Amino acid sequence: MPTELSESDRRQHPKDWVNIIFLTLTPILGLPVLIWYTYLTGFELWMPVLSLTMFVVVGLSVCAGYHRFFAHKSYECSKGVQLFFAIFGAMAVQNSILRWSSGHRMHHSHVDSDWDPYNITRGFWWAHIIWIFFKDPSQKRLDNVKDLQKNPIVTWQHRWYKPILMAGGFGIPLLIGFMFGNPIAGLLWGGFLRIVIVHHTTFFVNSLAHTVGFQTYNESVSARDNWAVALLSFGEGYHSFHHRFPGDFRNGIRWFDWDPAKWFIRTLKLVRLASDLRITAPPLIEQVRMKVAMKHLETRIANNTPSRVAEIRSHIENARNSFDAALTLWRKGAEERMQGMSNRWKETRNAYSMRLRQARRELSCVLRDLRKVPGRSPGG
Repeated sequence: MPTELSESDRRQHPKDWVNIIFLTLTPILGLPVLIWYTYLTGFELWMPVLSLTMFVVVGLSVCAGYHRFFAHKSYECSKGVQLFFAIFGAMAVQNSILRWSSGHRMHHSHVDSDWDPYNITRGFWWAHIIWIFFKDPSQKRLDNVKDLQKNPIVTWQHRWYKPILMAGGFGIPLLIGFMFGNPIAGLLWGGFLRIVIVHHTTFFVNSLAHTVGFQTYNESVSARDNWAVALLSFGEGYHSFHHRFPGDFRNGIRWFDWDPAKWFIRTLKLVRLASDLRITAPPLIEQVRMKVAMKHLETRIANNTPSRVAEIRSHIENARNSFDAALTLWRKGAEERMQGMSNRWKETRNAYSMRLRQARRELSCVLRDLRKVPGRSPGG
Protein backbone atom coordinates (compact mmCIF):
# COMPACT_ATOMS: atom_id res chain seq x y z
CA MET A 1 0.00 0.00 0.00
CA PRO A 2 1.54 3.34 -1.00
CA THR A 3 1.94 6.04 1.62
CA GLU A 4 -0.19 9.14 1.20
CA LEU A 5 1.34 11.67 -1.17
CA SER A 6 0.99 15.36 -0.32
CA GLU A 7 -0.49 17.83 -2.77
CA SER A 8 2.77 19.79 -2.90
CA ASP A 9 4.73 16.64 -3.72
CA ARG A 10 2.47 15.86 -6.66
CA ARG A 11 2.78 19.40 -7.99
CA GLN A 12 6.58 19.10 -7.95
CA HIS A 13 6.56 16.30 -10.50
CA PRO A 14 8.51 17.29 -13.63
CA LYS A 15 6.58 18.17 -16.75
CA ASP A 16 6.31 15.54 -19.49
CA TRP A 17 7.17 17.66 -22.52
CA VAL A 18 6.61 14.80 -24.98
CA ASN A 19 3.00 14.48 -23.83
CA ILE A 20 2.51 18.25 -23.69
CA ILE A 21 3.74 18.75 -27.25
CA PHE A 22 1.86 15.74 -28.63
CA LEU A 23 -1.46 16.62 -26.95
CA THR A 24 -1.08 20.22 -28.14
CA LEU A 25 -0.18 19.41 -31.76
CA THR A 26 -2.75 16.68 -32.43
CA PRO A 27 -5.80 18.97 -32.06
CA ILE A 28 -4.10 21.54 -34.33
CA LEU A 29 -3.40 18.93 -37.02
CA GLY A 30 -6.69 17.14 -36.48
CA LEU A 31 -8.95 20.19 -36.71
CA PRO A 32 -7.77 23.51 -38.30
CA VAL A 33 -5.05 21.95 -40.48
CA LEU A 34 -7.45 19.19 -41.60
CA ILE A 35 -10.15 21.75 -42.50
CA TRP A 36 -7.65 23.91 -44.38
CA TYR A 37 -6.13 20.96 -46.28
CA THR A 38 -9.55 19.52 -47.15
CA TYR A 39 -10.66 22.92 -48.42
CA LEU A 40 -7.61 23.09 -50.72
CA THR A 41 -7.68 19.49 -52.03
CA GLY A 42 -11.38 18.59 -51.86
CA PHE A 43 -13.60 16.39 -49.74
CA GLU A 44 -14.40 12.73 -50.47
CA LEU A 45 -16.65 10.30 -48.61
CA TRP A 46 -13.83 7.85 -47.81
CA MET A 47 -12.23 10.42 -45.51
CA PRO A 48 -14.89 10.49 -42.73
CA VAL A 49 -15.55 6.76 -43.28
CA LEU A 50 -11.87 6.06 -42.56
CA SER A 51 -11.94 8.27 -39.47
CA LEU A 52 -15.17 6.72 -38.14
CA THR A 53 -14.02 3.14 -38.79
CA MET A 54 -10.74 3.65 -36.98
CA PHE A 55 -12.51 5.48 -34.16
CA VAL A 56 -14.82 2.49 -33.65
CA VAL A 57 -12.17 -0.26 -33.69
CA VAL A 58 -9.72 1.75 -31.58
CA GLY A 59 -12.40 3.01 -29.17
CA LEU A 60 -13.84 -0.47 -28.63
CA SER A 61 -10.34 -1.83 -28.05
CA VAL A 62 -9.87 0.69 -25.24
CA CYS A 63 -13.34 0.29 -23.69
CA ALA A 64 -14.00 -3.43 -24.13
CA GLY A 65 -10.31 -4.40 -24.13
CA TYR A 66 -8.03 -2.16 -22.06
CA HIS A 67 -10.79 -1.30 -19.59
CA ARG A 68 -13.29 -4.11 -19.14
CA PHE A 69 -11.07 -7.09 -20.02
CA PHE A 70 -7.51 -6.26 -18.97
CA ALA A 71 -8.03 -3.74 -16.14
CA HIS A 72 -11.10 -5.34 -14.56
CA LYS A 73 -11.16 -8.92 -15.88
CA SER A 74 -14.95 -8.75 -16.18
CA TYR A 75 -15.00 -11.56 -18.77
CA GLU A 76 -12.69 -13.99 -20.55
CA CYS A 77 -11.81 -13.92 -24.25
CA SER A 78 -9.67 -15.76 -26.78
CA LYS A 79 -6.02 -14.98 -27.50
CA GLY A 80 -7.01 -13.69 -30.93
CA VAL A 81 -9.39 -11.13 -29.41
CA GLN A 82 -6.72 -10.12 -26.88
CA LEU A 83 -4.26 -9.57 -29.74
CA PHE A 84 -6.87 -7.43 -31.53
CA PHE A 85 -7.29 -5.32 -28.38
CA ALA A 86 -3.52 -5.04 -27.94
CA ILE A 87 -2.86 -3.85 -31.51
CA PHE A 88 -5.77 -1.46 -31.97
CA GLY A 89 -5.70 -0.31 -28.34
CA ALA A 90 -2.11 0.83 -28.82
CA MET A 91 -3.32 3.10 -31.64
CA ALA A 92 -5.35 5.11 -29.09
CA VAL A 93 -2.04 6.61 -27.88
CA GLN A 94 -2.99 6.13 -24.23
CA ASN A 95 0.01 4.01 -23.23
CA SER A 96 0.48 0.25 -23.07
CA ILE A 97 -2.02 -2.14 -21.52
CA LEU A 98 0.21 -2.52 -18.45
CA ARG A 99 0.57 1.18 -17.73
CA TRP A 100 -3.05 2.02 -18.61
CA SER A 101 -4.43 -0.76 -16.40
CA SER A 102 -2.08 0.11 -13.54
CA GLY A 103 -3.20 3.74 -13.55
CA HIS A 104 -6.84 2.76 -13.81
CA ARG A 105 -6.64 0.30 -10.93
CA MET A 106 -4.92 3.01 -8.90
CA HIS A 107 -7.83 5.32 -9.74
CA HIS A 108 -10.37 2.81 -8.41
CA SER A 109 -8.36 2.01 -5.28
CA HIS A 110 -7.77 5.68 -4.35
CA VAL A 111 -10.58 7.55 -6.10
CA ASP A 112 -10.81 11.25 -5.17
CA SER A 113 -7.57 11.14 -3.17
CA ASP A 114 -3.98 12.25 -3.90
CA TRP A 115 -3.03 8.78 -5.12
CA ASP A 116 -5.78 8.90 -7.76
CA PRO A 117 -3.86 9.82 -10.97
CA TYR A 118 -6.79 11.81 -12.36
CA ASN A 119 -8.20 13.03 -9.07
CA ILE A 120 -11.29 15.15 -9.81
CA THR A 121 -10.88 17.08 -6.54
CA ARG A 122 -7.92 18.85 -8.18
CA GLY A 123 -10.26 20.30 -10.79
CA PHE A 124 -12.07 19.41 -13.99
CA TRP A 125 -9.15 20.12 -16.31
CA TRP A 126 -6.65 18.26 -14.14
CA ALA A 127 -8.81 15.12 -14.36
CA HIS A 128 -9.47 15.67 -18.06
CA ILE A 129 -5.95 16.20 -19.42
CA ILE A 130 -3.50 18.17 -17.24
CA TRP A 131 -2.53 15.11 -15.17
CA ILE A 132 -0.94 13.67 -18.34
CA PHE A 133 1.35 16.72 -18.58
CA PHE A 134 3.35 15.57 -15.53
CA LYS A 135 5.60 12.58 -14.96
CA ASP A 136 4.47 10.44 -12.05
CA PRO A 137 7.09 7.98 -10.71
CA SER A 138 4.38 5.95 -8.97
CA GLN A 139 2.96 5.00 -12.38
CA LYS A 140 6.15 3.08 -13.25
CA ARG A 141 5.98 0.60 -10.38
CA LEU A 142 3.32 -1.70 -11.89
CA ASP A 143 2.88 -3.48 -8.56
CA ASN A 144 -0.87 -3.74 -9.06
CA VAL A 145 -0.77 -5.49 -12.47
CA LYS A 146 1.29 -8.57 -11.65
CA ASP A 147 -1.48 -10.75 -13.08
CA LEU A 148 -1.19 -8.96 -16.43
CA GLN A 149 2.58 -9.34 -16.44
CA LYS A 150 2.00 -13.09 -16.79
CA ASN A 151 0.08 -12.56 -20.04
CA PRO A 152 2.49 -12.90 -23.03
CA ILE A 153 0.30 -10.72 -25.27
CA VAL A 154 0.33 -7.92 -22.69
CA THR A 155 4.10 -8.09 -22.18
CA TRP A 156 4.67 -8.23 -25.97
CA GLN A 157 2.52 -5.15 -26.48
CA HIS A 158 4.26 -3.34 -23.61
CA ARG A 159 7.65 -4.00 -25.20
CA TRP A 160 6.61 -3.03 -28.74
CA TYR A 161 4.00 -0.40 -27.86
CA LYS A 162 5.58 2.51 -29.74
CA PRO A 163 6.29 0.61 -33.00
CA ILE A 164 2.73 -0.77 -32.97
CA LEU A 165 1.39 2.72 -32.36
CA MET A 166 3.42 4.26 -35.18
CA ALA A 167 2.86 1.47 -37.73
CA GLY A 168 -0.84 1.07 -37.00
CA GLY A 169 -2.00 4.45 -35.77
CA PHE A 170 -0.26 6.44 -38.49
CA GLY A 171 0.86 3.85 -41.06
CA ILE A 172 -2.59 2.37 -41.72
CA PRO A 173 -4.37 5.69 -42.44
CA LEU A 174 -1.38 6.84 -44.52
CA LEU A 175 -1.55 3.64 -46.58
CA ILE A 176 -5.32 3.86 -47.05
CA GLY A 177 -4.98 7.49 -48.08
CA PHE A 178 -2.29 6.47 -50.59
CA MET A 179 -4.74 3.93 -52.09
CA PHE A 180 -7.21 6.76 -52.66
CA GLY A 181 -4.50 9.04 -54.06
CA ASN A 182 -4.24 11.34 -51.05
CA PRO A 183 -1.99 9.97 -48.26
CA ILE A 184 -1.90 13.27 -46.35
CA ALA A 185 -5.71 13.32 -46.15
CA GLY A 186 -5.62 9.75 -44.90
CA LEU A 187 -3.14 10.70 -42.18
CA LEU A 188 -5.14 13.77 -41.14
CA TRP A 189 -8.57 12.06 -41.10
CA GLY A 190 -7.66 8.53 -39.99
CA GLY A 191 -4.70 9.55 -37.84
CA PHE A 192 -4.85 12.93 -36.15
CA LEU A 193 -8.61 13.62 -36.16
CA ARG A 194 -9.33 10.12 -34.91
CA ILE A 195 -6.71 10.46 -32.13
CA VAL A 196 -8.24 13.74 -30.95
CA ILE A 197 -11.75 12.23 -30.83
CA VAL A 198 -10.61 9.04 -29.06
CA HIS A 199 -8.57 11.02 -26.56
CA HIS A 200 -11.19 13.49 -25.48
CA THR A 201 -14.14 11.09 -25.45
CA THR A 202 -12.06 8.90 -23.13
CA PHE A 203 -10.91 11.87 -21.07
CA PHE A 204 -14.54 12.92 -20.52
CA VAL A 205 -15.03 9.75 -18.47
CA ASN A 206 -12.37 10.97 -16.03
CA SER A 207 -13.63 14.56 -15.92
CA LEU A 208 -17.28 15.04 -16.93
CA ALA A 209 -18.47 11.68 -15.54
CA HIS A 210 -16.98 12.72 -12.18
CA THR A 211 -18.62 16.15 -12.29
CA VAL A 212 -22.06 16.08 -13.93
CA GLY A 213 -24.72 13.39 -13.56
CA PHE A 214 -26.40 11.23 -10.94
CA GLN A 215 -24.66 9.42 -8.08
CA THR A 216 -27.18 6.64 -8.41
CA TYR A 217 -25.26 3.87 -6.66
CA ASN A 218 -22.75 5.54 -4.36
CA GLU A 219 -22.69 9.08 -3.00
CA SER A 220 -19.37 8.63 -1.19
CA VAL A 221 -17.34 8.99 -4.42
CA SER A 222 -17.55 11.52 -7.24
CA ALA A 223 -18.39 9.04 -10.05
CA ARG A 224 -21.72 9.80 -11.75
CA ASP A 225 -24.01 8.28 -14.35
CA ASN A 226 -23.92 10.57 -17.39
CA TRP A 227 -25.75 9.43 -20.53
CA ALA A 228 -24.03 12.04 -22.73
CA VAL A 229 -20.59 10.67 -21.83
CA ALA A 230 -21.90 7.15 -22.46
CA LEU A 231 -23.02 8.27 -25.92
CA LEU A 232 -19.53 9.56 -26.72
CA SER A 233 -17.50 6.75 -25.16
CA PHE A 234 -19.03 3.39 -26.14
CA GLY A 235 -21.08 3.20 -22.94
CA GLU A 236 -18.47 4.22 -20.37
CA GLY A 237 -20.55 7.10 -18.98
CA TYR A 238 -22.61 5.03 -16.52
CA HIS A 239 -19.82 5.72 -14.09
CA SER A 240 -21.62 5.59 -10.75
CA PHE A 241 -22.62 2.01 -11.54
CA HIS A 242 -19.13 1.15 -12.73
CA HIS A 243 -17.42 2.44 -9.61
CA ARG A 244 -19.87 0.57 -7.39
CA PHE A 245 -19.68 -2.67 -9.41
CA PRO A 246 -16.36 -2.55 -11.35
CA GLY A 247 -16.31 -6.31 -11.99
CA ASP A 248 -19.49 -6.21 -14.09
CA PHE A 249 -18.82 -6.46 -17.84
CA ARG A 250 -21.63 -3.95 -18.42
CA ASN A 251 -21.80 -0.25 -17.64
CA GLY A 252 -25.34 0.36 -18.86
CA ILE A 253 -27.44 -2.40 -17.29
CA ARG A 254 -30.86 -1.59 -18.79
CA TRP A 255 -31.67 -2.87 -22.27
CA PHE A 256 -32.02 0.68 -23.61
CA ASP A 257 -28.80 2.02 -22.06
CA TRP A 258 -26.31 3.03 -24.75
CA ASP A 259 -23.42 0.63 -24.18
CA PRO A 260 -21.82 -0.58 -27.46
CA ALA A 261 -18.91 -2.15 -25.56
CA LYS A 262 -21.40 -4.38 -23.74
CA TRP A 263 -23.05 -5.36 -27.03
CA PHE A 264 -19.65 -6.05 -28.60
CA ILE A 265 -18.67 -8.35 -25.71
CA ARG A 266 -21.98 -10.19 -25.97
CA THR A 267 -21.40 -10.63 -29.70
CA LEU A 268 -17.98 -12.10 -28.96
CA LYS A 269 -19.67 -14.59 -26.62
CA LEU A 270 -22.26 -15.43 -29.28
CA VAL A 271 -19.49 -16.44 -31.71
CA ARG A 272 -17.64 -18.25 -28.90
CA LEU A 273 -14.74 -15.82 -28.67
CA ALA A 274 -15.66 -14.72 -25.14
CA SER A 275 -16.96 -16.45 -22.05
CA ASP A 276 -17.63 -16.06 -18.33
CA LEU A 277 -19.30 -12.67 -18.67
CA ARG A 278 -19.54 -11.44 -15.09
CA ILE A 279 -22.71 -9.65 -13.99
CA THR A 280 -23.82 -8.33 -10.64
CA ALA A 281 -26.87 -9.99 -9.09
CA PRO A 282 -29.90 -7.81 -10.01
CA PRO A 283 -31.30 -7.82 -6.44
CA LEU A 284 -27.96 -6.49 -5.15
CA ILE A 285 -28.04 -3.68 -7.72
CA GLU A 286 -31.56 -2.72 -6.68
CA GLN A 287 -30.67 -2.94 -2.99
CA VAL A 288 -27.86 -0.45 -3.46
CA ARG A 289 -30.01 1.83 -5.59
CA MET A 290 -32.79 1.72 -2.97
CA LYS A 291 -30.35 2.61 -0.19
CA VAL A 292 -29.19 5.73 -2.03
CA ALA A 293 -32.77 6.72 -2.94
CA MET A 294 -34.02 6.28 0.64
CA LYS A 295 -31.23 8.52 1.90
CA HIS A 296 -32.54 11.31 -0.34
CA LEU A 297 -36.12 10.71 0.78
CA GLU A 298 -35.43 10.54 4.53
CA THR A 299 -36.65 14.12 5.09
CA ARG A 300 -39.95 13.39 3.38
CA ILE A 301 -40.39 10.23 5.42
CA ALA A 302 -39.99 12.26 8.62
CA ASN A 303 -42.61 14.79 7.44
CA ASN A 304 -45.37 12.16 7.76
CA THR A 305 -47.49 11.47 10.81
CA PRO A 306 -46.03 8.90 13.22
CA SER A 307 -48.46 6.22 12.05
CA ARG A 308 -47.63 6.85 8.39
CA VAL A 309 -43.89 6.88 9.17
CA ALA A 310 -44.27 3.45 10.78
CA GLU A 311 -46.20 2.17 7.75
CA ILE A 312 -43.65 3.53 5.25
CA ARG A 313 -40.73 2.11 7.20
CA SER A 314 -42.54 -1.23 7.29
CA HIS A 315 -42.72 -1.16 3.47
CA ILE A 316 -39.00 -0.31 3.33
CA GLU A 317 -38.12 -3.18 5.66
CA ASN A 318 -40.29 -5.57 3.64
CA ALA A 319 -38.55 -4.41 0.45
CA ARG A 320 -35.13 -4.97 2.02
CA ASN A 321 -36.10 -8.46 3.20
CA SER A 322 -37.48 -9.33 -0.23
CA PHE A 323 -34.31 -8.08 -1.93
CA ASP A 324 -32.24 -10.20 0.49
CA ALA A 325 -34.33 -13.28 -0.26
CA ALA A 326 -34.17 -12.62 -4.01
CA LEU A 327 -30.39 -12.25 -3.83
CA THR A 328 -30.05 -15.58 -1.98
CA LEU A 329 -32.26 -17.31 -4.56
CA TRP A 330 -30.36 -15.70 -7.45
CA ARG A 331 -27.05 -17.04 -6.15
CA LYS A 332 -28.57 -20.47 -5.50
CA GLY A 333 -29.96 -20.55 -9.04
CA ALA A 334 -26.57 -19.56 -10.48
CA GLU A 335 -24.93 -22.48 -8.67
CA GLU A 336 -27.62 -24.92 -9.81
CA ARG A 337 -27.24 -23.78 -13.39
CA MET A 338 -23.45 -24.24 -13.27
CA GLN A 339 -23.96 -27.76 -11.92
CA GLY A 340 -26.35 -28.62 -14.77
CA MET A 341 -29.40 -28.94 -12.50
CA SER A 342 -31.75 -27.45 -15.11
CA ASN A 343 -35.09 -28.38 -13.47
CA ARG A 344 -34.12 -27.12 -10.02
CA TRP A 345 -32.56 -24.01 -11.53
CA LYS A 346 -35.82 -23.11 -13.29
CA GLU A 347 -37.79 -23.51 -10.07
CA THR A 348 -35.30 -21.35 -8.18
CA ARG A 349 -35.38 -18.76 -10.97
CA ASN A 350 -39.18 -18.53 -10.73
CA ALA A 351 -39.00 -18.13 -6.94
CA TYR A 352 -36.31 -15.46 -7.34
CA SER A 353 -38.42 -13.55 -9.88
CA MET A 354 -41.42 -13.64 -7.54
CA ARG A 355 -39.44 -12.23 -4.59
CA LEU A 356 -37.88 -9.54 -6.79
CA ARG A 357 -41.33 -8.46 -8.02
CA GLN A 358 -42.50 -8.36 -4.40
CA ALA A 359 -39.57 -6.14 -3.42
CA ARG A 360 -40.30 -3.78 -6.30
CA ARG A 361 -43.97 -3.56 -5.28
CA GLU A 362 -43.02 -2.65 -1.71
CA LEU A 363 -40.61 -0.01 -2.95
CA SER A 364 -43.27 1.39 -5.31
CA CYS A 365 -45.63 1.75 -2.35
CA VAL A 366 -43.02 3.81 -0.51
CA LEU A 367 -42.32 6.07 -3.48
CA ARG A 368 -46.05 6.53 -4.20
CA ASP A 369 -46.75 7.57 -0.62
CA LEU A 370 -43.81 9.95 -0.49
CA ARG A 371 -44.89 11.78 -3.63
CA LYS A 372 -47.95 12.95 -1.68
CA VAL A 373 -45.81 14.45 1.07
CA PRO A 374 -44.58 18.05 0.69
CA GLY A 375 -40.84 18.44 0.81
CA ARG A 376 -37.83 19.44 -1.20
CA SER A 377 -36.45 16.92 -3.62
CA PRO A 378 -32.69 16.28 -3.62
CA GLY A 379 -30.95 19.33 -5.03
CA GLY A 380 -34.20 21.32 -4.98
